[in-house]
Amino acid sequence: MLNRADNELLTRIGPGTPMGAMLREYWVPACRSAILEADGAPERVRLFGENFVAFRATDGRVGFMQEACPHRCASLALARNEDNGLRCIFHGW
Repeated sequence: MLNRADNELLTRIGPGTPMGAMLREYWVPACRSAILEADGAPERVRLFGENFVAFRATDGRVGFMQEACPHRCASLALARNEDNGLRCIFHGW
């Protein structure tokens, strides 16, 4: 039986945790790329306690990034998928 401290160490996987850091070093399946359509709406993905979006660009490449826009933290799940990237609906870039 694990003690409480060891259980916390092994089961917490959010940002800034030891197990979270270890898991982020490896490839992890997040969603099926077959569901992503070129220039289609981004798909929300929750992984390791964080929110991401997955999308397929105009040229067919798959993108995966943080859900929050780096400029104003608007949700990129609502972004426009165009010109091989996501365009934030809040400020247009």
